[in-house]
Amino acid sequence: MTDAPVGRRERRKADTRRALEDAALRRFARDGYDATSVEAVAADAGVSARTFFRYFATKDEVLDMGRAERQAALREAVATTPGSGLPVVAVAVGVLARGFADDRERVALRQRAVATSPVLRGGLLDTFASWEHALATALAARDEDGAEVLAAVGIAVFRTSVAAWVRDGGDLPARVRAGFAALG
Repeated sequence: MTDAPVGRRERRKADTRRALEDAALRRFARDGYDATSVEAVAADAGVSARTFFRYFATKDEVLDMGRAERQAALREAVATTPGSGLPVVAVAVGVLARGFADDRERVALRQRAVATSPVLRGGLLDTFASWEHALATALAARDEDGAEVLAAVGIAVFRTSVAAWVRDGGDLPARVRAGFAALG
């Protein structure tokens, strides 16, 4: 019987985190990162600034995009995919793409928010670099030749596929598959 309250509590925490992320993204996109205060984000989400800091250490941390979880997903996909080389990278990056596929509006909002600030652009590049590193490390653990290059290509395909998907719509995993197919 104790599982139900814990489940509700965890759901509520996830909902609060999502509300804060959404409020911050809307504010960043509309007013710019520098002009957006934590207090304004918290008010938009219906919580206090103190609550904001229970979820995020800084306002730029809002753009985390599940960094650690996605690193783990990339490592897991590489570890469990048979074969080698670019096909393994394509499967891993496909897992990454599926994690964003139902969230096009939010990804577009995130891109508009990132465009308002060098701090946010740097944070996004750091996130992509962390995914690339996780992918390269997982590939190297399998003794893949050129693990760093394969990982860089994989994340580049992901980034360009996301940009086209946000701009033109369609299916993100299909765009990623087409990106890898274009590599031959």
